[in-house]
Amino acid sequence: MREVKRGLTGMRGALFSVLLLCLSLLPLDAARASEYVTVYPNGVFSELTTANYLKDSATSNISLAYSTQDGLVEFDRFGYLIPCIAKSWEISDDNLTCTFHLRDDIKWYTWEGKEYAPLVAQDFVDSAKWILTKANASSQSNTIYTSIKNAREFYEGKITDFGEVGVKALDDHTLQYTLLKPIPYFIKQLSFTAFFPVNGKFLAEKGDRFGSSKENLLYCGAYLLTEFEPQQRRILTANDGYWNKEANEVEEMVFIYNAEASALGPELFLRGEINDFVLPGSIVDEWMKDPAKKAMMYPNNLTNMSYFLAFNFEPKYEEQYAPADWAVAVNDLSFRKSLFHAFDREAAVLTVEPFNPKRKLLNTFTRRGLVSLAGVDYTQLGGLKEYSDNESFNPEKALEYRDKALESLKGRVKFPIRVVMPYATNNVDTANRMQIIEQQMEKLLGTDYIDIVLVSYPATGYNQEVRVPGKFSMMESGWGPDFADPYGMMVPLMAASTNRWFRTDRAKDLQSADGHYRLETMFEEAASEVKDMKRRYELFAEAEKLALDNAVLIPFYTSGGGYRASLLDPFSGLTGQMGRFGAFKMKGIKMLEKPVGMDDYPKALERYESERAAAGAALK
Repeated sequence: MREVKRGLTGMRGALFSVLLLCLSLLPLDAARASEYVTVYPNGVFSELTTANYLKDSATSNISLAYSTQDGLVEFDRFGYLIPCIAKSWEISDDNLTCTFHLRDDIKWYTWEGKEYAPLVAQDFVDSAKWILTKANASSQSNTIYTSIKNAREFYEGKITDFGEVGVKALDDHTLQYTLLKPIPYFIKQLSFTAFFPVNGKFLAEKGDRFGSSKENLLYCGAYLLTEFEPQQRRILTANDGYWNKEANEVEEMVFIYNAEASALGPELFLRGEINDFVLPGSIVDEWMKDPAKKAMMYPNNLTNMSYFLAFNFEPKYEEQYAPADWAVAVNDLSFRKSLFHAFDREAAVLTVEPFNPKRKLLNTFTRRGLVSLAGVDYTQLGGLKEYSDNESFNPEKALEYRDKALESLKGRVKFPIRVVMPYATNNVDTANRMQIIEQQMEKLLGTDYIDIVLVSYPATGYNQEVRVPGKFSMMESGWGPDFADPYGMMVPLMAASTNRWFRTDRAKDLQSADGHYRLETMFEEAASEVKDMKRRYELFAEAEKLALDNAVLIPFYTSGGGYRASLLDPFSGLTGQMGRFGAFKMKGIKMLEKPVGMDDYPKALERYESERAAAGAALK
């Protein structure tokens, strides 16, 4: 890792030349209207750590799977559930058995587009077995074993016959899941990659090489991965054999890797060398004031991820940063609350949204719009309303808690407490934001109280390198639930996953008298309520309020937003179960002759919402 000194640095000139060379090597037909070209990493794309969609659910990895593979169900451009591989299904009266009838015209294809085998129900069984085999270390195993009968028992080795697990192929085109308990969101959950199929014969042949290259994957989705050169570029080509190939509006998508993509993108877009790009916040003002540039940009969608500053209760970094002092301080409630109230979130989020920062700011761990109850958003339920309606930044409270922490920690730690705060270097806005946070919080609380140490890392593999081993005191983290329910949102706070996040189960304030993790107890009680949704959501809201009352994290912002310069139709493309909050799929995306532009965007949005309302009414 590299400790960052104040002031921006970089090798943009050299990297820019490399990128231009890459672009000059593109095929001559690269500029045709049916081709989508962008550079990454930016706010959405960083380099893949694996193309094995059974293994990992990181955003960069599953975004590829959503374009190259299909699931049983999917969501149209309005966010309404529609059939996909499953053409129909039935749910038993006790809501424990779901039987799916599969299309009989779906095939597996190689990266060259050659037909490999028919897709059959057994492919879903083979996928589940691989994910639930503990030795494969899939990060998606808990998604299945918290839903499917006997899945946890197989995962933990208590049973060895997979035939006892609640996923069965009744014949080639009939698949049946048996659930542990009624799950209100189960059908929607099937659109997640954890429930995608895999060809068992191919998987066995490839072994550990599955997903390591374009040749070591099979494809049943809209696009084929026809080129994959890590940290150079990848190309997706429309799958001519795809059962619903009429949905593919764009023939080819080219993603060019450049670590400085967010800095170089605007110039490349203006020269017509790329046709889609998220504007860095540092140039939005300039583009807004230029009529020609303003006509090329529009507001970018907010997406499904909640971002927050996470505190690590078991730091694992170098002794020079005094992790023992941090471990003592972070277990002091007054210390955490001094940071909680000292963080001027609006000042920090201006780096990405200088014109409407409040649209992006988030006052709770769960983002707005995840679920609602009789028109009331979840973030307004119970005690969460107090947080939703009020700003956490409060200098007076911050200094009050600082003084209490100085007293309670006196003689136990050495001040200033060193706060190791890592970040990935793929986005210039992130680097700027980290420096603003450092300077703003140190100025308010005093450098004799805290010393925030910024440490930069490459974007690829960042979480595995930094977050999972615990090499941080405080870091900006993001999480988007796999399904539209508060239970999905709480995963990073659950005991089973805190080792991969920030180890809140070690927080002394969250231990009950008998040694149990209080949040986990509350999550279990809330999750067990499957009939009374009002009661279920209120119990989750109560648990989330406990986390905020104890300041184990600081809510920050919702991902996405800002502004996009693009020839993509912002209202095209299939969505996810979160609607336009989670539009990862490139299937159905459309290219325009010219960008929508800021002046035309409001009318286009109004038209989309009208069409969405009509589509919703037709479903009733």
